[in-house]
Amino acid sequence: MIKVSTIAIAGGTLVMAAAIGVFMQTGQQDTSSFAPATPVETETLSNLPKDTQTPGSIQETPVQLAAITLTSSDVTRLPDTMTKAAQFPLTPILVATGDEDMLEAGNDTAASDATEPLSEPRAEQGCFVDLAGETRAAAMVALKLSAPCQPNARVVFHHEGMKFTSATDDEGYVQVLVPALAEQAAFLAMMDDGNGAAVEVEVGSLSFYDRSIVQWRGDAGVSIHALEFGADYKDAGHVWAGAPRDAKIAAVGEGGFVTRLGDTSIDGANMADVYTFPTGTAKASGDVQMSVEVEVTELNCGREVTAEVLQVSDAVVSEPSLLSVTVPDCDAVGDFLLLKNLVDDLKIASRS
Repeated sequence: MIKVSTIAIAGGTLVMAAAIGVFMQTGQQDTSSFAPATPVETETLSNLPKDTQTPGSIQETPVQLAAITLTSSDVTRLPDTMTKAAQFPLTPILVATGDEDMLEAGNDTAASDATEPLSEPRAEQGCFVDLAGETRAAAMVALKLSAPCQPNARVVFHHEGMKFTSATDDEGYVQVLVPALAEQAAFLAMMDDGNGAAVEVEVGSLSFYDRSIVQWRGDAGVSIHALEFGADYKDAGHVWAGAPRDAKIAAVGEGGFVTRLGDTSIDGANMADVYTFPTGTAKASGDVQMSVEVEVTELNCGREVTAEVLQVSDAVVSEPSLLSVTVPDCDAVGDFLLLKNLVDDLKIASRS
C-alpha cells in the first residue's frame, strides 16, 4: 500500500469553480466568468508509477469558425464580352477579379493577361483539409484527418468543450480514437494556418457509459485516477494513464479504461485524460473512487497549474469546472497531489 500523508501547501492555493460555456484557452486564462471558488481537499502521494513526460509551453493563437456559406452562379447569363472574345486556358487557374476586371474582360489585352500563369496562386489544387469519423466499440469515434499539403503540421481537435493537440504525419494525415461526449458528436479540427474541417457522427451507445474528463495544457503533470470496487494503488483495479486498459473491457461490461488524448512530443500541447466506465452494462456492483492528481516535477514545481474537469452521464456533458493549484516547491519532486472532490465517484449497480 502506498503511504498517504496530508501536507499544507505554504502560500499555495487550490480552488475549483464552475464555468459556463468555457473551455481551456491558450495562454493566460480569464476566470472572471467563473463562480466563487470552492476549497478542494489535498493530499500527497509517494511512489506512484511515473507518468509520461509532459511538454513545455508554447504560444498558440485560437481560431473561431463563424459560418460557412455555399454560393453558386448562373453561367448562362454571362455578358457577351466574356463569351465572344475571351481566350480561355486549357488548364483552369485561380485569379482574383473585381467589377472593373469583369467589365473589361472583352478587351484583348485584358483577356491575354488573364491567361498568364500566376506566380503565387491563392490556392493549390488538392490542398484540402478533410475530416472523417466512424463509430467504434465503447462509444468511441475513430477520426481521420487528411491535409496532404500540410505534413508534420500541428492540429487541434475540439469536441463538446474538450480539446487536444496532435500533428499530421509526413504525408499530412493523422488518425486518433476519441471518446464521444454527445450522441450527436460534432468534431472540429483546426490547423495552425486557419484551415479546418468538421464532421458529425451519431453515437447511440453513449448512454450506457459514464465519462470523467480532466484536460490541461503543457507541463502541468495532471492525470485522472479510478479505483474500482475497493482497489488500492497499483492493484488491477487502479486505472489511469500509466495502466489505461483497453476499450474492449468496457464494451463487455467488465470495467473501465482511460484514454489519454494529445501528443506529448508537441510543446504546449492541449492534453486530456478521459475515464470511461460501462455503467449501463456493468457485470459487478460497488463504488468507483475518482480523483485528479498532480505529480510534482521539475517542470511544474513551485508553479501554478490550471486544468478543467468535465463529466458525462446519461449522454449529457456537464459544464466545465476550473481547477487551479500552486504546486509545492522543487524539494517535493516525485510526490503526487491528490485532489479530492473534483470528480464524482461512481456508484455501480450490476446489470448482469
